[in-house]
Formats: sequence, structure tokens, C-alpha cells
Amino acid sequence: MFAPFHELFYPRQAVLVTASSNEKTNVTAVEWATPVGETPPMVAFSLSTTSLTLDLICTSMEFVVAIPTEKIREAVVLCGSTSGKFIDKFAEGKLTQVRAKKVSAPLVLEAAANMECKVLSCINAGDHVIVVGEIVEIHPLKGSEPLLFSSGGKKLFGYKQEE
Repeated sequence: MFAPFHELFYPRQAVLVTASSNEKTNVTAVEWATPVGETPPMVAFSLSTTSLTLDLICTSMEFVVAIPTEKIREAVVLCGSTSGKFIDKFAEGKLTQVRAKKVSAPLVLEAAANMECKVLSCINAGDHVIVVGEIVEIHPLKGSEPLLFSSGGKKLFGYKQEE
């Protein structure tokens, strides 16, 4: 088999994905995320087939992508290393849920920006599923805190784009 080929794609931006269905809500950290279209605006990311967040997304057909900053680094590590099947990651990570305008999944108050999305497709990718969603509402970038990037595993760092 191949060496960890995905390491060739580092560094990359880390995001949080929230989902809610049947009175269960979860948040997870995702490194494998990217914009995939402008008209309409679309985003895609990959989740493990065993992910609680994936289960919630497949039931509700909607989600939120939140853009974390360096300030909430520890919460992002927690969200990416623990299953929401066992703990409330919002509470444990001290993240605040905010009601979204167009989807049932919550926004993350501490994030620099939030994008409300409706699922367009889910693509089987072996041990992962690629979720493609249309962005239906954007809560734009606020503040000037460095955005969070990953260089693999729990190695996260802030990066501020020059103005």
C-alpha cells in the first residue's frame, strides 16, 4: 500500500462541521474540506463512514461549516479526536451554539465565519463519504484572529493572510 499520501496535501485549513437531527447535535473537525463551485456556491468535505456527524447530515440533509480561528484551537483538537457518540463536544469544547437562519444545524459563535449548507450529494469514497453542499447563507468573516490550519494530526497553527 502507499505511504500516507494525504500528507502531501498539508498544510490545509481546518474547519468545524455541525449537524443536527432528531434532537441530537454534533460538531466535528474536518481537514479534508474545499470550495468546489461558485455558481451556486458549494463546499465539499470528507467524513469517516462511522462518523456521528455524517449520520446526522444524512438524516437532516443540511449542515454548517464554521471557520475556526487560532483562539479555539483546543476545541478544534477535541472535536476532531473524540466522538460525539460519547460526549457533548459543544459543552466540552466550550463552544456556543447559535440558531442558524436556514438550516437546523447550529452556527458556532466563536468561529470567524459560518456557512449554512444544504446537501447536494454524498459520494461513497471507501472508508469515507464526500459530502457536497450548496451554501445557502453566509455569516461573513468577523474579527482579525488568525485562521486555523493543520499540518497533520493534532498539529494546528494560526495563519493570518496579509492585507
